[in-house]
Amino acid sequence: MKTKSLTAAQIDTLAQRLSETPIEASTSAKKAGDNFARLLAAQIGNDRAALAFTSIMTTATAEQAEARLTLVLDYSNTEPAGEPVPTEAEEPKAANVLVIGKRQAILDQARSGVLPQAPDFSKPTHARFRTKLAQIVALAEAGDIAALQAFEINPVSSSPKAMARYRDLCVIALMSSNS
Repeated sequence: MKTKSLTAAQIDTLAQRLSETPIEASTSAKKAGDNFARLLAAQIGNDRAALAFTSIMTTATAEQAEARLTLVLDYSNTEPAGEPVPTEAEEPKAANVLVIGKRQAILDQARSGVLPQAPDFSKPTHARFRTKLAQIVALAEAGDIAALQAFEINPVSSSPKAMARYRDLCVIALMSSNS
């Protein structure tokens, strides 16, 4: 799908959502974009605004840009493919309830002192991480909180991320059972 640049008028419409005073019509998309970037930075901060601006301005349609701006403003989400965090007043979608409920149940078990089940690394994609996972499992079963906390994991892919979640849940469980 080919992306189409937003017009000055479309960018001005986005900028108007960030300003309490009326926005003057911009003479070019560049000027409109500069004004929008300035208003966005004032609203959410320079660091987040840079990512949010890129995400919003690279959409294929004005409707998508509007939706991304809504995500940024309502949910503090600057990732284009990120999932919005639902507010308490908003009812989560049914599919998300299962995932959130399962994660919450695992966290609640860890808080009650029950060690979580180790992730399943039986698939070939996890082969090179099985040794590290076995080390984490051994430390958890030994109850060595300090060693678990010191165990370094570089969570750059799904396997290390799963190991990091497991390690963190083990620390929570062990600390809860010791208190």
